[in-house]
Amino acid sequence: MERVLRIITLDIKRKKLIKGLMILLFIITGILFSNYFLLHSIGMCEINEVPSMLLHIIPFVTLVISSFSLTQEFSNKTDKMIFTGIFNRNEIVISKLMGFIITSIVFFVFYGVTCIVCNTFNVNILINDLWVFLLYAFTIGSFILLVSAITSNFIITGIVGYVLYFDLTLVLLNQALASKKNQVLKQVIRKLPFYIANTGFYGGNYTTEQSIIMISFGVLFLGTACVIINRKNM
Repeated sequence: MERVLRIITLDIKRKKLIKGLMILLFIITGILFSNYFLLHSIGMCEINEVPSMLLHIIPFVTLVISSFSLTQEFSNKTDKMIFTGIFNRNEIVISKLMGFIITSIVFFVFYGVTCIVCNTFNVNILINDLWVFLLYAFTIGSFILLVSAITSNFIITGIVGYVLYFDLTLVLLNQALASKKNQVLKQVIRKLPFYIANTGFYGGNYTTEQSIIMISFGVLFLGTACVIINRKNM
């Protein structure tokens, strides 16, 4: 674990991750509040809607950051140096995932501050909200690492992540659930991480069953990513 933490620290310092992330969040929040003031003047938006809008943007930022994290090593030609250095490949992959989790904590803190400013903060669901952020980062991050290990390409990784987890797939899955046919298919859909991840995140809650499914698939994705990276020629 100490070796993994060393890699995370070096990675964050090298990319100035936290500083850049904070600047990005301030810009996004500034735009959201500007949008609120504009729409509120014509009676189309309330202040308590701002945290919800931020919650719907965070998954897209997570997708971009996680898609860039590992694939940048291949595009910058630094993969040979990193994966053949003093740290083994599994440690590198796990450190990337831990970086995603640290990023999710930053998101969580920023979201909490936004809720306080907008007077929607609820201390009773604080732990639940933190769990939602961490679980989302773990599952999505593990999946993106898997795709990154396979493709080694930022754009392809981002597209695959978007197609499977975001708008188009969610619309299709919701349409299937709305149908009165094939109850077996509905049960399968409700247990897919592609359906659970963003719907649960937007709603701010994962049930116990959904949490188990997310963790199970996250471990599967992470393990497979490690296997592929270890077999990859650098």
